[in-house]
Order: sequence, then C-alpha cells, then structure tokens
Amino acid sequence: YDQTREYLTKAIDQMWAGPNGEPAPPILGVVPDRPYLGCPALADVESTFGTVLLSGSDHRYRHYDVGSNVQGRNIGMSMITTDLAAFLRTMQRQDGDARTMFICHVTRDDVILGFLAEYRRKTRRGIPFQSALVICTGCDDGMGDVSDIELSPEVCDMIRDAGPAGPPVLCAPGYSPADAAKHIRTMTPKFNANDGRRVTRATEHYEPYIDFDLLIE
Repeated sequence: YDQTREYLTKAIDQMWAGPNGEPAPPILGVVPDRPYLGCPALADVESTFGTVLLSGSDHRYRHYDVGSNVQGRNIGMSMITTDLAAFLRTMQRQDGDARTMFICHVTRDDVILGFLAEYRRKTRRGIPFQSALVICTGCDDGMGDVSDIELSPEVCDMIRDAGPAGPPVLCAPGYSPADAAKHIRTMTPKFNANDGRRVTRATEHYEPYIDFDLLIE
C-alpha cells in the first residue's frame, strides 16, 4: 500500500502540468482490492435481467462469488447440463455453507423441481440452504434466431409457494443459459442503500486507506 502510493505520487508529479504551474493533486488514498465487494447480490441479478425473484425475496441482498466456478467448490456459478440424478448428487454433497448460483433452461422441469425438493429436504434436517436458481427462457437455434419459452404455470406456482423465505429462484427472460452466465459473470455490481451489509463492508474496507485530514484541507 505505502509503496504503491509513493510510486503513484511520483508518477503524477512527473506527468502533471498545471496551466499556471500548480502542484499535482494529492492522492487521498490507495485502496487494495477486496473481491467480496465485486460479488453481485441477487438484487443485481434481478436488475440485469429486468425481473424479480419468484421466491426467496428475503435473500435479495445475498451475495454470490460467481467467478468461482472451480470443480468441487461449494461456491460459484454452475450451469446445469447433467441429468437430474447427477444434479441432486452435486447438491447433496454441499454443506450448509454452500452458496452456488445454479443456471438451467426452462425446459428442465426436473432440475427446477429437484432444486425445490432439495431445499425442503435440507430445511427439514435443519441444514442451511443458500444456493439460488436462475431459470433461462431463451432458446437460440444457432442462427441468431432467439425464441422464448414460458415457464409452465404449474411449476411457477410451486416456486411461488415457497414464499419470501424460500430458496431464491428467478427467471432470465429471453436469455439462454450460456448468455445468462456471461451476463452474470461480467456484470458490475452496484451499491444499494438497502444492502446494509455491503455498504458496511465497503466503509470498513475503505476508511483505513483514505486520508480524510488531507481531504478536508
């Protein structure tokens, strides 16, 4: 931190040329990166796809490390291309700290119902459930023609029945799973006044590295 600030100050001094010989502006702080602040919350995903959570709205400000999709990890983002049995094995191997954002296509009713069933199974056993499901309704024929398939009313009702405290499930209208994953991974999370946890973490992280005395001079 100190070395970076020293080098940047020297570089700015060398490159700065004010019209009347003014000194270069001071560097108020050099803040190291903290990956957590770049992890999107479900509210960010809602905003990206212009949709709202069908269930699990109480968890709108839960954050997901969508860049961590390393095989075998309990966090990250996973696009479901396997059969139901393999998907259930993946979920059942996860412990209560697991926080994965799963992505599937709307035609995978088996995966959607399996996700809901695993939530209920873990809830009955007192095991925390923190994963989320993004259902994609878009279908690309490979020639640029993207169609949209609606989520069946019966499955939609089953999701909504889980209520605000249930597992987070939302739709990504018009997006294929691959496109949805790309948008989620490349999005820039925004600060939200209602996301108290992120605001507090950001304040605690930035404050020690900013020279407020210099700022108010």
